[in-house]
Amino acid sequence: MAQSALRELTLALDVPQVERSERAFARMCESAQELAKEMDGVVTDDNGVALPPEAMAVIATELEQLYATLDQRELSAGSVLARRLFS
Repeated sequence: MAQSALRELTLALDVPQVERSERAFARMCESAQELAKEMDGVVTDDNGVALPPEAMAVIATELEQLYATLDQRELSAGSVLARRLFS
């Protein structure tokens, strides 16, 4: 990493494709924070604004609401129907 020319790394989560039980967002946040630490970087949003852990917690809460909405509509994240519809 010390000799890497990498300046930016984008992580994305395609929510309908991943089952809620996978804890994909939590794992993605952990990975992002570890990468930022190892690279002397900062986790940011799409606009380059720093995302502290508190902001990621808010996003996680909103994501849980999205999972619940998908469940209510019988489009549970990771299901065959959700994967087909949102592909």
